Amino acid sequence: MNEFNSFFSQGYWWLSLFGGLHCIGLGLYIRYVYREGNGNNKLLGSIFSLMGLYFFTGMLNRDNSPVPIHLLFTLIIPFYFLLMPLLYLYCYRSLNNIKLELRLSAHFYLALIVALAVLIISIESKSFVLDFSNTLELGEFSFTHLGALATLLPGMLSIQTLIYFILIIEMLRRYKGRSRKAHQESLQDIKFHWLLVLTLALMCNWLVRTLLVILPFYLGDQISEIPQAMARLLLLLTVYVLAIYGLKQITKAAYLRGKLNRHKHTLINPLKTSNQLLNSEELNYLHQLMREDNQEDEKQHQ
Repeated sequence: MNEFNSFFSQGYWWLSLFGGLHCIGLGLYIRYVYREGNGNNKLLGSIFSLMGLYFFTGMLNRDNSPVPIHLLFTLIIPFYFLLMPLLYLYCYRSLNNIKLELRLSAHFYLALIVALAVLIISIESKSFVLDFSNTLELGEFSFTHLGALATLLPGMLSIQTLIYFILIIEMLRRYKGRSRKAHQESLQDIKFHWLLVLTLALMCNWLVRTLLVILPFYLGDQISEIPQAMARLLLLLTVYVLAIYGLKQITKAAYLRGKLNRHKHTLINPLKTSNQLLNSEELNYLHQLMREDNQEDEKQHQ
């Protein structure tokens, strides 16, 4: 049994490392290599980078953590509050074809507030422990505040995720209705399908993580590495599916763009040739010259 636990722990560690490297690599590629004119690639790259951070946290334990493990996880949680705002902004800017420069959005304010709250309470907790280590009540007071915050944050994150998923699905539904009425081009359909698949994939992973990790955490059950490994394995498979599907959509979009360019080229060429033709006045003048030549020929024959 101990050998199995050791083998599973090593496999879980390698899974976290493998998934983190893949997500970080994919995020860097999307951000710096696959460029879009509107800058949305930065949002998508940040989403995959946050997935990489989630994978890397699986490599941490009580033995290799530089600080107490509960404090480290509490300090990392505020970064996860950026995931859904990034996804919402990515979908919104992509659907509405916004090309303005990316700026600090109000959607990120909650993450900033949570980060400041965690930082302040963590500093106060540390100062209480150092300065008042002989006073048991103050030490318990600081630990209670930090523990309460660490208990509250996963629930807040789940509520935020649920709200943003509802907003994104509603936005996609309204856009699909407009595109059907407007009979937009197939390139818009490709973009819509990619955003829909991305949203549903992240939603499925969120539901699985909620059922396997978040609910047992609030119910007081002991969370082992098995459900966490299952959640990370599903997320890694999701990343592979998204990468393959995204590559397919990029190839399809490139083909359609080439087809549209050829179609535009065929439409432009007749216009060029028609522009080179004579206008009506020039044609009338030529007809007049031809009639005069015919009249002269008739006179010569007479």
